[in-house]
Amino acid sequence: MRDSVIELQTAANGFARVTTFTFWQRIRLGLLLMFRYGFWRWGIWIPPITDDAIYPEFNRGKKRIFAGWDNWFGYDLIATDPDSDLFLRSFYEKHCRKGRSAS
Repeated sequence: MRDSVIELQTAANGFARVTTFTFWQRIRLGLLLMFRYGFWRWGIWIPPITDDAIYPEFNRGKKRIFAGWDNWFGYDLIATDPDSDLFLRSFYEKHCRKGRSAS
């Protein structure tokens, strides 16, 4: 994965996972979720003591999106249910897919 690329994958829970290694892309995605889509942050923050970190999740109504970082996938947003999966996939198509190479 290149540093500037944002990828859509399927996480171990079977739902969408959006990942990037770029700190500024993570900030941009978080700001979009909060200010354009009305999500708010809730939960604990666990700093990266070893090779991963947990950030407060994004919540809006019944939609929940986990946020975190690890040294293998970088910064990630992970859907927790079918509604947030559908939202995160459409969010990726609208805000992250532009400018991607075909590979």
